[in-house]
Amino acid sequence: MKSIQRRPGDAIIEDKPISKPYPLKLPFQTVKIGFGRGSSDLNCPTANIDIPKDDKYLNEILPTGVYFGTCKLRPNSKSLESCEETRINDSVVSINKGILLQRDEINTKLPCVISIGYNITYGKNGLNDRSLEVHVLKNFNNSFYGAEMELTILGYIRPELKFNSLHELMEGIEIDKQVASEVLTWDCYKDI
Repeated sequence: MKSIQRRPGDAIIEDKPISKPYPLKLPFQTVKIGFGRGSSDLNCPTANIDIPKDDKYLNEILPTGVYFGTCKLRPNSKSLESCEETRINDSVVSINKGILLQRDEINTKLPCVISIGYNITYGKNGLNDRSLEVHVLKNFNNSFYGAEMELTILGYIRPELKFNSLHELMEGIEIDKQVASEVLTWDCYKDI
């Protein structure tokens, strides 16, 4: 049986049938703008989606940390009218509602890495509730703010950590992406 654990403290992930609490499925919801640090600081753009307020499991029970899974994207089902929004740092972001997604990107199962937590490396950043950030392991030609994302969480990689520098955080994220890319090719995760 294949297994992987890249760093001390990481979960040991094994190629065996998936067990509870996974898979955890979140229905389609709108991709929101975040702080913009994923793209600008970390070379790891993320799609921010809300954790449903009534989901006690995702809000309280599930440990903060990094997970792997799959997602699907589609243009916004409620409105396709583009607009602009302003981030907390006053930068303006175009919200295209997913109308620029390519045909092969719509309703296609895509591999991803998921962070659930408080972004503790950045210190006090105004997060009182957990954030859920998804890095899709695919290069996109365009952003997809305002599109809708369905998320399936399949497993746990590691706890949320406070890194000493952005460089250390970037190295950690790269390892997370490598782990997710590898395990999502294993037989036990292919058909979920």
